[in-house]
Formats: sequence, C-alpha cells, structure tokens
Amino acid sequence: MTKAAVCKQSISITGVILAGGLARRMGGKDKALLTLSGNTLIRHTLNILEPQLGEIIINANRNLKSFEDLGHTVISDEITGFAGPLAGMATALQAVKTSYILTVPCDSPFLPEDLVNRFVESCHSV
Repeated sequence: MTKAAVCKQSISITGVILAGGLARRMGGKDKALLTLSGNTLIRHTLNILEPQLGEIIINANRNLKSFEDLGHTVISDEITGFAGPLAGMATALQAVKTSYILTVPCDSPFLPEDLVNRFVESCHSV
C-alpha cells in the first residue's frame, strides 16, 4: 500500500464541486449542465471523484433540482449575489464535517483519476 493510501485511510476528506456561478462568459448557461461527449460537465467530474471519495457535496445556486438528481448533497451560497467561488468555499466550510475539503470546479472534465491521492500526498509532505 502506498504512503498516500495509508494517509487517505487516516484522514477524512469531503469533495466539493463548485457549480454556483452565473457563467457570464457562457452566456448565462449553467456550465456544469453543458454536455461534452454525451455527459454533462458535472457528470464527468463526478465520474472521476466518486471512486476516490466517500462524500461529495455540490455547491450550486440555480438549477438545484438538476443537481439534486445527481444523488449528492447540494448546498447554496450563504453569501447572496453570486459572490464567486470563495462564497462557495465559505459555505462548504460551514457544511462539511470532515478534516479536509478538496474543492474542484464543475467545468473540469479531465481531472486526474488520482487527484485525491495527490491531494493527500501534498497534505502530508508539508
């Protein structure tokens, strides 16, 4: 077993997918719900994170039903007015009970399949 795998067993991590923006550069279309190769961008992200993490939370501020249908807890920003990704992170800090939070954007369909191990290794190399 690798050092990262041992460390991963000893710490608790919640993944948080940040999908709460207005997508102004996308003409207001919810980026997470746009499709690429037959899946939404958020589904691509979930496909990578689900095998790596026990708990994933989605931070979203609109189209909540679409996100809830993905089967994970959905939280909305406590700071109103679409204040940006830091507002999503601040909300996640209040909602998450684990020792660590791994945040990723909703529009990154090509995250590495070993992202959590990389995260754990970086946490333990400090």
